[in-house]
Amino acid sequence: MTHAQKTLVFSGLRAGLAVSADQIFYDALSPIFSHWPFTVESDSSQETFAALELKDGRYTLSSPFMDKPLSYGDPVNAICAIVAELAWLRLREDPSLLCLHGAGAEVAGRLVVFPATRRAGKSTLSVALAAAGIRMFTDDFLPLSIADNGIISGISNGISPRLRLPIPEQIGPVAKQYISDRQTIANRQYAYVAPAGAESVRFNERAPLGAIVFLDRKDGNTPELNRIGKAEALKVLIKQNFSRAGNAGDILSMLEFLAHNLPAYTLSYDDAEPAVDLIKSRFSSWEAPLATYQPEAVLCNEVEDGLKPYTQYDDITVGQFEQAEGIKVVSSDGKQFLTGRNGQSIHYLNEGAAMIWQILSEPTDLNEAVEILLAAFPELEHSQVKNDVLRCFKDFAVNGLLHKLETTIVAGPQPARLHAN
Repeated sequence: MTHAQKTLVFSGLRAGLAVSADQIFYDALSPIFSHWPFTVESDSSQETFAALELKDGRYTLSSPFMDKPLSYGDPVNAICAIVAELAWLRLREDPSLLCLHGAGAEVAGRLVVFPATRRAGKSTLSVALAAAGIRMFTDDFLPLSIADNGIISGISNGISPRLRLPIPEQIGPVAKQYISDRQTIANRQYAYVAPAGAESVRFNERAPLGAIVFLDRKDGNTPELNRIGKAEALKVLIKQNFSRAGNAGDILSMLEFLAHNLPAYTLSYDDAEPAVDLIKSRFSSWEAPLATYQPEAVLCNEVEDGLKPYTQYDDITVGQFEQAEGIKVVSSDGKQFLTGRNGQSIHYLNEGAAMIWQILSEPTDLNEAVEILLAAFPELEHSQVKNDVLRCFKDFAVNGLLHKLETTIVAGPQPARLHAN
C-alpha cells in the first residue's frame, strides 16, 4: 500500500520531516510529543532534514546526516529514532547551543541535571519526579543556552518521558498510579507517559542550571547525596556532551565552567520514591547566586591565521616534536583536559599522558622522552615506558596535538624536566 507523502513540522525548527506512513504512526505522535507543538501538512514546500517511509510493514528513516537508514517494524521505535535526529537537528540549526545527554528537573526554580549513565534509572527516576509534582524539562537530552547576562539555562524539549519496559518495582506506588492515570503509548520495549496539562514544560521554556547529580542505582542502596570533585564532574559532562557543531575549545570552556560553578553530587539509591524525597529536600532552596559565564574573547578555530598547519604524522619515531599551537588546556583538581587541534575533540589526560604532555613543552624526540621519564621513575622497566610513550605520541599525533620540528635542536646537557613527586 502506498501512503501519501506529508511533512511533519515541529515548532521552532526550520526543517521538517517528510513522512509516508499509516494512521497508526500519526496517532502515536501526540502522546510522545505531548508538549512540543507540531503540524502535519499535506502540501508543504518546507525544507526537510530526513524522510520516514512505511513500506512492506517496515518504517525506514533516512537522512543525509545518518550513516545509513534505520528500519523498524514498530512506529514507537521509529519515533524514538526521530527524537534522536531532532536533537541533532536543533544543534545544527543553532550551533550556539550545547547539548547534554541526560534528564533535567526544575526544583525551586533551577534545574537539577542528571547526566545519563547506563542502567542508572534515569528515566524511572524522571517519571517518579514527575509523579511527585516536579516539572521535567527532559528525560533524555537537554540543550543549554547562554543568555546575554551570562546565565546558562536548560531548554525544555516538550517530549514525554520514556520508560523501558517492564516497569521496575523500584518506581514506587505513587508513580505507578501516575502512569495509570495518564495517556501512554507503548510497545514491547518502551512506554511513553504523557504528562497532563501544566505538569510538564512546554517546548523551549528555559530555567537556569542549579546542580548536577550523577545517578548510582543499586539494589539495597540507602538514598544518599555525596559531593564529588570538579574533575570527576567535568569528565562525565564531557562524555555526556554530544554537541559537535561548535568548536571543542568553546565546548570545553563551557563544560569547565559548569563543573567548577555548579555543585555536583552522586545520588546512591535503590527505590525511586525515597530518592525523590531526598532531591526535593536538598534542593528546596538555593543559597548561592547564579554564576555568570563569559566566553573567552578569542577561541581556537579549525584554522587560524598564524598557526602552523595541522598535520598528521605517519612516523613519530623519527624527529623532534612539541606541543601544537591552538590547543586549549584546562586543569581541574590536578587533572588535565585538552582540545584537539582540529577543534572537534576533547581529551582527558591520565597521569602518564599529562607527564608526556609536559615534556613536549620543549622540542623532544621519542627516545629523549623515554629517558626523562626513566630518570624520574627509575623503578619502571625501559620497555614499559617506551611502549607507553610511543602509544601516547601516536595518540597525540592522530588528534593534531603535536607539531614536528623541521630542524633538530641540539642542546647541551640539561637537568631533567620532570621529577617524581
